[in-house]
Amino acid sequence: MKNVFFAFILFFIVYSIFADTPDNKGVIKGVIRDSITNQPVEFATVAVYQSKDQSLVDGAITGEMGDFKITKLKNGNYDLEITFIGYKTKHLKNIFITGNNAIDLNDIFISMTAENLKEVEITAGTPSIEFQIDKKVIHVDKQITATAGTAVDILETVPSVSVDVEGNVTLRGSSGFSVFIDGKPSILDPNEVLQQIPASAIADIEIITNPSAKYDPDGTAGIINIIMKKIKLEGFNGIVDANVGMYGTFGGDFLLNYRKNAINLYLGADYNKRVDPGITEYERITIDTAAWDTTTTTAKGDFESIRLSWQARGGIEIDAGENDYFNIGFRYGHRERTGTTTRNYDEWVTPGDFHHPYISNETSERGGNFYSATLDYRHSFQKKGHNLTAQFIYDHRDSKEISTNELLQMNHAIQSAQKSTEEGPSERFRIKADYTLPIGENDKFEAGYQSRISQSEDVNKLYNFDLDSGFILVPEYSNSTSYDHNIHAVYAMYAGEIKNFGYQAGLRGEYTYRYMELLKTGESFTLDRMDYFPTVHLSYNFPKDHMLMASYARRIDRPRGWYLEPFITVQDAYNLSQGNPELLPEYIDSYELNYQKRFDRDFISFETYYRVTHNKIERVSSVFEENILLHTYENVGKDYSLGGELMIGVDIFKWWHADLMGNLYYYQVKGELYDEQFDNTSLNWGSRFNNSFKVAEFTNIQLTGNYVSPSVSAQGKRYGYYMANAAVKQEFLKRKLSLTLSARDLFGTAVFESIDEGPYFSNYFYAKRNAPMVSLSVTFKINNYKIKRNPTSEGFDTDEEF
Repeated sequence: MKNVFFAFILFFIVYSIFADTPDNKGVIKGVIRDSITNQPVEFATVAVYQSKDQSLVDGAITGEMGDFKITKLKNGNYDLEITFIGYKTKHLKNIFITGNNAIDLNDIFISMTAENLKEVEITAGTPSIEFQIDKKVIHVDKQITATAGTAVDILETVPSVSVDVEGNVTLRGSSGFSVFIDGKPSILDPNEVLQQIPASAIADIEIITNPSAKYDPDGTAGIINIIMKKIKLEGFNGIVDANVGMYGTFGGDFLLNYRKNAINLYLGADYNKRVDPGITEYERITIDTAAWDTTTTTAKGDFESIRLSWQARGGIEIDAGENDYFNIGFRYGHRERTGTTTRNYDEWVTPGDFHHPYISNETSERGGNFYSATLDYRHSFQKKGHNLTAQFIYDHRDSKEISTNELLQMNHAIQSAQKSTEEGPSERFRIKADYTLPIGENDKFEAGYQSRISQSEDVNKLYNFDLDSGFILVPEYSNSTSYDHNIHAVYAMYAGEIKNFGYQAGLRGEYTYRYMELLKTGESFTLDRMDYFPTVHLSYNFPKDHMLMASYARRIDRPRGWYLEPFITVQDAYNLSQGNPELLPEYIDSYELNYQKRFDRDFISFETYYRVTHNKIERVSSVFEENILLHTYENVGKDYSLGGELMIGVDIFKWWHADLMGNLYYYQVKGELYDEQFDNTSLNWGSRFNNSFKVAEFTNIQLTGNYVSPSVSAQGKRYGYYMANAAVKQEFLKRKLSLTLSARDLFGTAVFESIDEGPYFSNYFYAKRNAPMVSLSVTFKINNYKIKRNPTSEGFDTDEEF
């Protein structure tokens, strides 16, 4: 943390150099209204610029009644720019401030534009989720029940997302997705990223199920892009958050920013510790085909999962003249996850009635440091929208995992014990360049190049416990592996409009080279191939705020490194794992058809999708020996998902807004496993019902509920569950200070329950976290910290400003 301390000191030294405190008392105020309905427009952005050079001076966000007030303005001539999603930009020129006068602009009317409707939400008011032409955007500040949680808790508000007891996320039934932070891929595992970033440090979360050819095609279900909070107004701004919960859960974060003319400095950090205790049950049945004996093992016990993470981020943005922009950023952090489970076992063999009771203690630790450095450059040519961008990213990750399993007699004497370790560094270089050329008024051509160069090493070791010597290395189950994985890509896209019809078509080509070597034996495995990924996006704007959108994208889900390792590793006394070096990547054909309609203050959005996965990868199990299962990965065949998502936003009363969301899809997985054909189907559905109540000017209450239905896999099924959450938020000091009290899983109904069955075995698992989980969060805003959102049509280039 020494580097973070010095960076913090440097931040305030620079601030003290640039800062000035003139006695500015000029005021500009007014009310923003819809030009048709005359209703006030909340959350519109009002920016103040110097008339002479168009430099940004200050800004504000309109309140619930459309009102804004900008104070402390120097004497001079100013221009106002008013923007809001779905509306034409409004400019007011030559507003002169002299002395201490207050300029009241009264009502200012802005009008909607059909052109922007294809890029922005169709909802009125302040929705928690907005639907854009190519993504969903979850506004984190609207999810007060998850204020003290992480990105995982935010995603639980989306109907197409489900989360298991360990915090692992699936999107439309698939765990194959990519996670980006501010449009940049993370070197960490997707679920690790989502579990470690505090919700209070996030501005928005974008879910992009059918990205264009401009973006990485990795992930069955698409991309989850986390937009971190940023501040872009002049002067010194900041925000500080802290939270505390049950069982030792606590965390906090801060973001500080200083902007002066063409230079913007920012520094932030967060710390998050989350403790989840609970209970677990387990039953396994295996059949010995030699003697046809049946071994049954049952267990009940307690578990505790602790996730701890911290990170610091900072950087400098430089506007080098009117046409050039630079950003230099860094991120350094640490993450770790500790799990402990104690179970009371009972084991017996049929025929026979002899029971063997014992105790199992399992502990696991996984974590390490990570850091990244980023350089961004953008050059804007004379014509609007004509630009060239370049980006360089370096990522490094250290990883170490230790798992220990002790089997104890009922008197707690050690019967046997095993310890396994895995560690190794990983690093990645990412270089990309993108070029955009406007053609005519509405068309544009885009092209780009990207390289991803990755290297990693893994060292796996197994130790058996000896009463005299302690843990002793077992060489035959210890291995070292090195990986080189390089991907080079080019893409081209063309987009345009013909009246109300919009279109975009693209093609991406990727060359992949992967080399894996087992250092112990010298055995190697190579992949050398070229892949192509076409994308198509279409939209049509009907009269009266109707919109219809369609898209197609081909994607890929590459197997992770440990999926490929051909040697056996020991998970615990009853479970072994082995990779499959012949595993093929999954290829996905994804189709979507979406409809959106606005009814004054209410809206409806309906999305249909059809997804086919070729070379479907699943974790499968088989009996290794009596009461021991071997887990590996296989291309089992194909799976199919056909479904729809519905979201309705309604202002039931002026003080009560409700969002009803549902996801219904038919799922089929079929293929061949262990020389037998299989064809499993299920009708899956999930629902969310979010209610927000504004009971007073500074008091909000939120109640949410969700249900996730059962689902099938190649060897089993997962049972359904439901959960209810509640929160109350109270603001003080003109919204500078806020307190949020939240309770998750109010009735203790969120459970994870599954059963897997195969030749000569069945495996049942049940886990439930302690509930409800109650937490208290506090947020303090420094100076003129205000939310500012600017829509763009460039996907990840959306700039969420704070």
